[in-house]
This record gives sequence, structure tokens and C-alpha cells, in this order.
Amino acid sequence: MIYIITLLSFCFSITLQEAFNQAGPNGDYEKYLILEPNQTYTGGVGIYEGDVFIDCQGSVIDLQEQNGIWVYADQDYLATLDIQYCNIINGAYYGLSYSGISSGSVTNCNFYNNNIGIKPFDYSELHIENCNFINNITYGLGIISEHPVITINYSNSWGCENGDYWENCPG
Repeated sequence: MIYIITLLSFCFSITLQEAFNQAGPNGDYEKYLILEPNQTYTGGVGIYEGDVFIDCQGSVIDLQEQNGIWVYADQDYLATLDIQYCNIINGAYYGLSYSGISSGSVTNCNFYNNNIGIKPFDYSELHIENCNFINNITYGLGIISEHPVITINYSNSWGCENGDYWENCPG
């Protein structure tokens, strides 16, 4: 029975990009995504303007050895991403990336088997809370450059090949 459910879930998986495209506004967010629990979403998404909220409700985002979820902002196009209760796996380069002057929060998420779990760089600002970084290839959290402002609370990291947390790492 479990095999059939797994097979059906695989055959009818939805991409994260499709869920993003279908999402509408809510409150202060231009895109407000509430993903289905116990569902696997495939692929990443790029956010280059607007405020985005993603609640995975425990679902999995399988990046399938490709780019992850990235946020880029500059003075003309501001962008934020607040994300919670996600299991982000198998990112070739990263699970999440914040760059430019992007900002956001990552709460109650797990990052497993990505090259880097979360990669903030440039002048990004990020709050990370209650997250786990597990068996990522290079780093769990790799802060690239000296400029990002990161707060991290109540988070764990283990099994990351080159280190669990790195600041100003090469990039």
C-alpha cells in the first residue's frame, strides 16, 4: 500500500514553480503559498521582486540536483522571502540563497543533502530559527562575504562535509 501511495505521489508531483505561479496575494505578501502537507514539490524558484511567504506545512521540496530557491533584491526591485516548515533537499548549489539586499526569515526548516543548506551573501539580511542542517555536502550555513547580517537561534547542524557553519567562506 505504501508503495502505491509513493508511486502516485511521484507521478502527480507538482513543481514549486507551478505552486508559486498559482499563488495570490495575502496581507503584506504579493505571493502567499500554503503547500500541501506530505506532498513532494520538485524544482526551485527565483524571487527577484516582491514579498513572498511559503508555508510548506512539512512538505518536501526536492531540488533534484538543480538550483535551489533564490532571492535577489536591489534598490529598484526589493524582495523578501519568509519560509517555514519546509524540508529542502538535494540542491546542487544550495537549498536557499539570499543575495543583493534581499531579506527574510527561515523558521522550522530542514536542509538535507544540499551543497550548502542556506547561502546568504552580498548585503542580505536573514533571521534563521529552529532549523536543522543535515548532511549537506559543503556547509550547512555558508555565509559568503563579510556583509550579510544573519541571526541564527535554536538551530542544529551535523554531518556537513566541510563544516556546519562558515562565515566569510570562499565563494
